[in-house]
Amino acid sequence: MSLLSLLFDNTSRLEGDAFVRSRAPITGMTAGGNLGFKQRLVGRHVFMETGSGPPMLFCHGLFGSFRNFAEIGSALADRYRVIVPCMPMYDAPLSKCSVEQLAVYLETFINDLGLNNCVMVGNSMGGGAVLHYTVRNPENVSHLILFSSSGLSFIPMRGGALKLKNYEYVKNLLSDIFYGSPELDEQGVREIYNLLQHKPTLLRCLSFTRSTKKNFMHEQLKTLDHPALIIWGENDTVTPPEVAFQFQECLKNSELHYLSECGHCAPFEKPQECLQFIESFLATSSDRRSSLPCYAA
Repeated sequence: MSLLSLLFDNTSRLEGDAFVRSRAPITGMTAGGNLGFKQRLVGRHVFMETGSGPPMLFCHGLFGSFRNFAEIGSALADRYRVIVPCMPMYDAPLSKCSVEQLAVYLETFINDLGLNNCVMVGNSMGGGAVLHYTVRNPENVSHLILFSSSGLSFIPMRGGALKLKNYEYVKNLLSDIFYGSPELDEQGVREIYNLLQHKPTLLRCLSFTRSTKKNFMHEQLKTLDHPALIIWGENDTVTPPEVAFQFQECLKNSELHYLSECGHCAPFEKPQECLQFIESFLATSSDRRSSLPCYAA
């Protein structure tokens, strides 16, 4: 893709595998058949899917992928239709490189797939997209699950363009996202490093991070009464743990859990602990949700 792709949606000319590679350049976004997930291409949407039942959407953030949610999603597939959309973070025109525009994309995705009464799950900027979607479409969301979400704080892009040309710097930057194990393998690090060497992609990434500075959602979130589960790593250096308290204060029907020895990507770092919280939350919150007032469509 050229610099012109920053201004225009050139993906409309791509088909099949070429479109998938443009939308999902990180292998972990689409590599996971061994856990029961299958890659699907429907219209202009690339996503991973498994299971059956009420829809549960897992939304990744910048440099995130299907891999972040694979273990949790696989465990829930006997009760939910688990869907992990490949968010358009690497092929969108620059005017659409914001967290709010990711929510607009989710509207199109959910409408095109005909999904109703969704459990919406998001990590980092994916969480911000989920929140903007829910504010815009409260009647189509049953539950919220947030991992180190954007929406109330700035998520920075560390290092300038020169530093990001250094492979070891990028590797250490990615390692800092996670408190401990597991770490990205060498292939995962190399893929992200290569993305950052592509100027249009780097500019998109910078646009997404800058968008987290704008339009903090404190007042909007106070209008929501969906059951909400907030999970945060105590050692998160990207979205500090105190931000989680702000989410708990704004979301009136929420519960908050911290995970020790955990960084910014709890579902990847601590999948079993997250799964226990999720299963308990979904089991006990359904009755609470049914007693809440309905939204007008």
